[in-house]
Amino acid sequence: MELQSGSRLSSQSLQGAPRRSPPRRCPDGGGEDRISALPDDVLLQVFLRLRCARAAALTSSLSRRWRGLWRHLFELSFREIALDAVDAALQQVVCPALSRLEIEIPEEHRIMDPARVSALLQAAARLAPADLVIDVWGHCKDRDIPIEIPCFERATSIKLRVLNLYLTLPAGDIEFPALERVSVAGCRFDDMVELIRRCPHLRVLEVCGCWGLDTVEIHSPTIEELVLDNNGVLSNLDIMAPVLRQFTLQATMGRDFNVLFSATMVQYLWWWCSCEQRNVGIGEVWYLRSLDLWTEESAYILQLNIDFSTHVHVDHDLIQQIAQLPEFSVLKIYLAAYGHVFGAPVLDLLGTYTGILRLKVVIRNLKVILQSGSQSIPLLSLEEIEIVGFEGTSHEVDFLKLLFRCATLMKRMTVRLSRKVFSSDGVYEEMHSIFEAYPSVECYVYRSSGLVIDI
Repeated sequence: MELQSGSRLSSQSLQGAPRRSPPRRCPDGGGEDRISALPDDVLLQVFLRLRCARAAALTSSLSRRWRGLWRHLFELSFREIALDAVDAALQQVVCPALSRLEIEIPEEHRIMDPARVSALLQAAARLAPADLVIDVWGHCKDRDIPIEIPCFERATSIKLRVLNLYLTLPAGDIEFPALERVSVAGCRFDDMVELIRRCPHLRVLEVCGCWGLDTVEIHSPTIEELVLDNNGVLSNLDIMAPVLRQFTLQATMGRDFNVLFSATMVQYLWWWCSCEQRNVGIGEVWYLRSLDLWTEESAYILQLNIDFSTHVHVDHDLIQQIAQLPEFSVLKIYLAAYGHVFGAPVLDLLGTYTGILRLKVVIRNLKVILQSGSQSIPLLSLEEIEIVGFEGTSHEVDFLKLLFRCATLMKRMTVRLSRKVFSSDGVYEEMHSIFEAYPSVECYVYRSSGLVIDI
């Protein structure tokens, strides 16, 4: 019998399950008890649709013949159940090789003894699931007590969300020969290099909310999808994955953050890195608050959030740091200068990365934009520029003119005005004269409300 999932049930595969009983009569004499007469294959298919082992076990109240039949299911899910009940149920399972085993023990049944988590993993391994999901809560007092993950020889997918605990790989050189997908969350896990070595067919790796990952090294010829959501400070990121197609990273940059990235087949990428140390910047007073890097229409887009402060110690040059990243063609800069000049850092970035096609500058809390004496720099690849928060001060106008002079191949200029700009300020006339000098460039001006201004 074919199931919706594509699995197949047959009476020969039940391995000791009760066979079909002869038709019975209803107790009231009203005719044949057709439910009790259903073949075991059909009954197991009904249980499978319940998606819950406890609900399947409760069906014994409908018919004595159904009692214990749930133990022959090859897919078992235990959700919102205390550990004692799960332990008792696993001991009754008859099927020797499950296709899926899911265990979810809620926070109110937090496991206070790491040895019991270890025993739970061992009990799950004895059932040899192909797909394993375990979600349990431990106590933070046990976060440094190692819990060994047993070998799951048949498993193609393992998802372990073991909060507040410490997971380690099995001792020796034991491999996971069939494993293709691994997800580890909420725990200490610092065996990533060894995990990759022991999983020769690993395609998908997710490590979320874990600690103990100061250095992440992933050299894999098979990984295609990678998700890293680091719960601590990341100092070194070393990725060498020739078939990697999707990569998501969320982390806090360490003081000596270093990146080595080689993945030529990436199609989707999203990084978000905060710089809480405030030690990466341009000059002595401009520091990086956060960095975003993502792909869009096969192009890399880099977004920098840069702030001004005289109370930080910048000891790593931002330009050198982003030189480690994949080559990007779109640059977005969000600046908060609180009345200080920022022309120099923007020009430094543009002068270094001459392959930028599109530039977006968002101005926040600025009074002065460009330092006097700024030199023209060739921006031969820059085609689109967007400036947000433009107030029309003389220094901002000088900056706008400089961009027109430097970006000789520019096709489009978009200026979004600050709420402080009014039609009586003379800003519109000033911008009209600039735009008129470059008729080959499409120029658009928007009020802060979003309405287009005809200049």
